[in-house]
Amino acid sequence: MLLEKEIIDYKANRKDIEHWVYLKGKYRYNSIIRFLKEDNIDCTWKNVTNYIKYDKRLLITSFKYIVFLEEMYKAAITRKEHKSTIINMGFRRAYEKYIDIGEVYDGVDLVVMKKYKEHIISFRNAVVHNKILLDRRFRNLNIDEVIKVFKWILPESYRKGFVSDIQNCSSGLTATLQCNVK
Repeated sequence: MLLEKEIIDYKANRKDIEHWVYLKGKYRYNSIIRFLKEDNIDCTWKNVTNYIKYDKRLLITSFKYIVFLEEMYKAAITRKEHKSTIINMGFRRAYEKYIDIGEVYDGVDLVVMKKYKEHIISFRNAVVHNKILLDRRFRNLNIDEVIKVFKWILPESYRKGFVSDIQNCSSGLTATLQCNVK
């Protein structure tokens, strides 16, 4: 995909576009442009950069909560199995063992965890591997849907902060950017 043909105001922003594409990679911009086109959003440089920023904010925010969940799962496993050497246990294994333990702490929804296990693991992998989230499917869920599911696998004491953090990802950017996670 030629960015010159896809970004409406490419000529007016050529220097800026070339700078950022060099630093972040053309594939990121192509991915966001495909997303914008699928949603019938004008491919202006401002829209492209706003969606790139929004996607990165979603990624960083999600990473914070994924790391927390992994710690929580491992803490539950060490309490149950009296193991102290699980630091290298991967997310999938910790997730599955947590479900097996059956610990319902602070409203964590084990039914949702079981039902959407592969979706959450797909989401976690995309986040940890720094993938574009907006144009990605997490099994059959889009980013809005997986964020809504993700909220229910967090302890209740974290949900309000998560929702607020996700909503703040659009702060200062185009008004149409917003995951509906309430």
